[in-house]
Amino acid sequence: MAEFCKKCSTKLFGKDSEDFFALSTPTQTEQELYPLVLCEGCGAIQVNHLGECVSPDCKECKNDS
Repeated sequence: MAEFCKKCSTKLFGKDSEDFFALSTPTQTEQELYPLVLCEGCGAIQVNHLGECVSPDCKECKNDS
């Protein structure tokens, strides 16, 4: 099954599918500890606890979520 970061999901489907939501905690996000995931739109990226792409080298999101 395809999974998407928050921005790609919203762009493609008009809403956040929350595929990567809560893979980490807000505390981990504050500490900049991000899980590595495979977004079908972006490729291999890191996401915060909200499922937002935080990879500075992401060509799709450009970290402007």
